[in-house]
Amino acid sequence: MNSASIRYDLQNIDNLRYLLCLAREFFSETGMLPAELEYHGVRLSYNSIEANAVIKGALDEKEYIERNKL
Repeated sequence: MNSASIRYDLQNIDNLRYLLCLAREFFSETGMLPAELEYHGVRLSYNSIEANAVIKGALDEKEYIERNKL
């Protein structure tokens, strides 16, 4: 099985909404979904439906974190 990974370390991301926007933009540009995200030391899975809800303000960031913790 072939595998690869890419890791980005981003500075000055002060809320989860910005990180999720970047992940969504990365997907729209490359077609690749992130396997996991790390936000303030917490590992998270990427859930595109819930990420869109956070971006639109329909889901609280804390709720996203609790639902998607790894």
